[in-house]
Amino acid sequence: MSLAAICQPSKFMTTTFASRTMGAMRNIFVCGAVLALALLTGCARARVTTEIHPDGSWTRTLLLTGSEKKEGNMAPSIGDTFVFPSGPGWKVSDGKQQNDITKTFERVVAAGGSLKGDLSVSDDTASAKLKLVNEVTVTRVGPRRFEYRETLRWTGAPPKDTGMKPADVADIKAVLPKALATDANARALADRTYALAMPMMFGPGEPLLAISLMHPDLAERRLRQRIGTILLKALEEQFGNQMKPEERRELARKLIDKTFASTRPSQPDPSAGQQKNGSLTPLMFVLRAPGKLVSSNGEFDELSGEVYWALFPEAASLQPVVLTAVFELP
Repeated sequence: MSLAAICQPSKFMTTTFASRTMGAMRNIFVCGAVLALALLTGCARARVTTEIHPDGSWTRTLLLTGSEKKEGNMAPSIGDTFVFPSGPGWKVSDGKQQNDITKTFERVVAAGGSLKGDLSVSDDTASAKLKLVNEVTVTRVGPRRFEYRETLRWTGAPPKDTGMKPADVADIKAVLPKALATDANARALADRTYALAMPMMFGPGEPLLAISLMHPDLAERRLRQRIGTILLKALEEQFGNQMKPEERRELARKLIDKTFASTRPSQPDPSAGQQKNGSLTPLMFVLRAPGKLVSSNGEFDELSGEVYWALFPEAASLQPVVLTAVFELP
């Protein structure tokens, strides 16, 4: 998988541009711009809340929000995006939120129980296949400790590997030290950067594409900061002691400067419409539990006492995403 592949036309995005910048490293910025523009079409979204009770049982609530299925609406409807939970134990209620409709699904699960596939995200094509499924458990790991674990698995088509163009390889080789400037090193560095950049763009954490829609200047600052961290890690992993720390920092700066010196892509013509398979589905997972948070890979909200994870389904396209938290109940 090349670094450039993420920003090529694929299932993940179909927004077109009047102009595109070239180069594997420059494509990191193009990717952010493409994905941010995709959000303008309006997306169905999900807020998934798990509340653990003192006896170890837990309540699962899915709030799904999206548009109704209407003729001429290019954005996927709520029914096109999600497969609704069904079966014994689920309570369903309908509502409205501004111009969108909402569907809320709630179920109580006994201590030690699990759910599989209650959050199922459909592929944005006529095939109606699933692209993301989940499995969630709450298990006792101590006398008063419970672990929440939710695994998100990608079941859609893998990201399209379009390969790197010779010009992309040449761009990277041009800034590598002469002794390390080989095609193999350039391609390997792009692959490492691609894998490390996926959480930066899609989450979990703070998906950069969400920020870029609301505050472009902040997004650019964060992009420079995060790309720098990613490149330094990729360079250290690949070259180790073959490059001194100051050489890695200088190389990372050159690559980032090259990225932002590139011509920014022009915004697409809104009158051209959006293809259905270019949509994105924001997902928010929230965990509530009495007692003390012991450990988690999510974000902790000290005021509410909740743990949360924000991401897009594509975060799981390279490998499963696992959300975990351990609480000590009173």
